[in-house]
Amino acid sequence: MKQTLLLSALCIFSSFVFVNGDVASDWIMFYRSIFNQYNKYSFPRVKQSHTVDVTLSYYLNGINNFDEVAGELKTVGFLKVEWKNELARWAEQPGGMSAAITDTMIPISDLWFPPLALVNSVNSLAVLGSSEDLVAVQNTGENVWRPAVILSSSCSTNPLYFPFDTQTCNLTFRAWDHIQSEITLKATDTKVRLDFFSPSEQWELRDTEIISWEREDISYLTFSLKIRRIPLWFVINMAAPIGLLGLLTTFVFLLPIEEGRVGYALGSFLTFSVYLSYIIDSLPRTSDPMSYLTIYIVIQVIMSGSVSCISVFTVKLYMKDEEARIPNYMALCIGFICCKFCSKEEEIEKEKTAAELEEKENDNLGFSPDEENENQQNQESSPQPEELPTSSKFGVPNIKWKPMDADGAEICPDEDRIAFLNVEVPRVGWKMVAKTIDIIFFLGTIAAHTVLAFFFLLPIVIQY
Repeated sequence: MKQTLLLSALCIFSSFVFVNGDVASDWIMFYRSIFNQYNKYSFPRVKQSHTVDVTLSYYLNGINNFDEVAGELKTVGFLKVEWKNELARWAEQPGGMSAAITDTMIPISDLWFPPLALVNSVNSLAVLGSSEDLVAVQNTGENVWRPAVILSSSCSTNPLYFPFDTQTCNLTFRAWDHIQSEITLKATDTKVRLDFFSPSEQWELRDTEIISWEREDISYLTFSLKIRRIPLWFVINMAAPIGLLGLLTTFVFLLPIEEGRVGYALGSFLTFSVYLSYIIDSLPRTSDPMSYLTIYIVIQVIMSGSVSCISVFTVKLYMKDEEARIPNYMALCIGFICCKFCSKEEEIEKEKTAAELEEKENDNLGFSPDEENENQQNQESSPQPEELPTSSKFGVPNIKWKPMDADGAEICPDEDRIAFLNVEVPRVGWKMVAKTIDIIFFLGTIAAHTVLAFFFLLPIVIQY
């Protein structure tokens, strides 16, 4: 009864296991003679102290996803694992067989196989493969196993040049619970096989490398993938709007003060804050290194907030009473910037020229200096008002009435001169002060944006 059950099982088993023979009876006899006494838990060497060389090839089918925030790479492919089993060999045509049997397919559950594991897996450190996998076995003892694998490996990211960044991710394998003197992992190729590779829409595979190494008497084999981000989506949806917002923030200082420039500046500040949070969600939480683009946006947020504060300040200056006195140091600075001293010299020259022309006209009309003196004496002898407006009233300077000299020129009091510079403080209004500050900060923000682009954006584009 027991033998009948065994023969039935072998017949069923032969229906899905393929051999290079003619009839199923050859397989039954072959399996009895070769694998009936085989122990799958035996190390595949006649001398158990000898090392088993296991060669690996990795066929990459595609990159499913790369989550740079979590640092996880998902790939699809299969491994080609080869080793030699000295305990599972047979003659090319065993005795009693009707045909030669040089190779066959055996379920992996009936054979010894190297317990391979992905060391840097993010899910679990489990042995790869399935009990339903088949192993191609040759009569010389050569075994070939092709397990399909969907790997989720950890990958430390470098977001320095985001979104023009290039990442290097590794798939590191080892034989679990075996030291190097027992199982040594070797590579059959120098690159990852791309025979069935399908390109990704987000990442471009730039290069691959295979590295064999050992640590603490354990053999490791690493398949290195160098991938580069396809940046078009990020450029259109992220980088271009950020650059445009920075440019628009600069033009706040060119808006008329009466047209609500403070609201515009605050809106720009809030928009930068939203984009900063959006980029932070797309990058790993790491400070070493930090993305150039993140630093650029943080500085842009600070600049946008500063522009809002300066806008409030300039609006306050613009709305001040024009008759209110301007501090000397401020008037002096505005005078130098607006070239008031140059214009004053030009006015003096124009007055001299006008005086000379008037004198020539008087000579032509026959108007003598004696007559002019007589008219002047008559004017002096005419009755004068008892009290004229003075330059001070109740001990406070009267800004509406300026003291004049005999020639009708305004007398500059001591507080309107800078003593150590010996210059007269120019007369400027608060509106001129506000407009001058706008021009200064407009040019300053343009210079700042140029410097920021040179130090933070240019390196990103160049390295790509």
